[in-house]
Amino acid sequence: MVNNLRTGLAASAVLASAACATAPSAMRFVEAAGVRTHVQQWGAEKGEPILLIHGASSDLGVWEPTIVPRLEGRFQLSAYDRPGMGYTAQRAPDANTLAEQASVAAGVIDQLHLKKPVVVAHSWGGAVALRLALDYPGKVGGLILIAPVAYEWPGGVSWHLYWSSNPVIGGLFNNVLVPPFSAGAIRSGVAGAFAPSPVPENYLEKAGSARAVRPAALHANSLDMISAKREIIAQQSRYPEIRIPVALMTGDSDSVVSPSIHSVQLAQTLPNARIDVLQGVGHLPHEASPERFEKLLEWVRAEMKRS
Repeated sequence: MVNNLRTGLAASAVLASAACATAPSAMRFVEAAGVRTHVQQWGAEKGEPILLIHGASSDLGVWEPTIVPRLEGRFQLSAYDRPGMGYTAQRAPDANTLAEQASVAAGVIDQLHLKKPVVVAHSWGGAVALRLALDYPGKVGGLILIAPVAYEWPGGVSWHLYWSSNPVIGGLFNNVLVPPFSAGAIRSGVAGAFAPSPVPENYLEKAGSARAVRPAALHANSLDMISAKREIIAQQSRYPEIRIPVALMTGDSDSVVSPSIHSVQLAQTLPNARIDVLQGVGHLPHEASPERFEKLLEWVRAEMKRS
């Protein structure tokens, strides 16, 4: 979308990575704010820590096509599935609040013993990362926000989110009505996120996009998104409190999250921010130019050393 999240959140609801119902026994879990949370780590054990936070209706798999291969040789990378997403099946009653989402993120930092990591977050994960920096400033060294949701937007969210979250018809919608259309919905959702660029070859497989339509994850995502505007309005006036370095990466052709409403305005508000706007790029600018992403990472690291 331009100027609202309606189309974008409809697309993101079928974007990458909600997982199968049963997690393989070899996976790792930590107790983060009382939530049994699926985590994964890559790279050098003694490398500088980076925490990755995924966006709406996605899991940590979205980082595996590009970011993990490029950074794991130099950094200690950690990622987790947010409540109700991926293999994090558990979800607190107030998980639709950014306060609870930030509490889980802070718990992951503690449980993995990450010392002031750079937090990299995409889309709705950006809203979570902002709340993490606001509520737990001592736990975060810097932020890189990729096409983040940060401010109130005109309009609402897609109709299907209300159906998915409805306590009466939600089960029917998620378990019966969605599955026949899931494969096409995933393809169109990912294509919409990458537009106007084509989807890279094998991206769906590398990101685990086929996991996007697990009923429990669809339900959890719908609860998050229906509350999203209220939660953003509640925190957006606090952003000047964030003193750590914040890098922003956005595409000027993003039809999911408006660059001008969110990234550009946030860069003008934060005390220590840098923004990179990619021309002709959509909602996944880190996939379009990982080199420019890495330049922002180096800027954040340099600013952290100065502070």
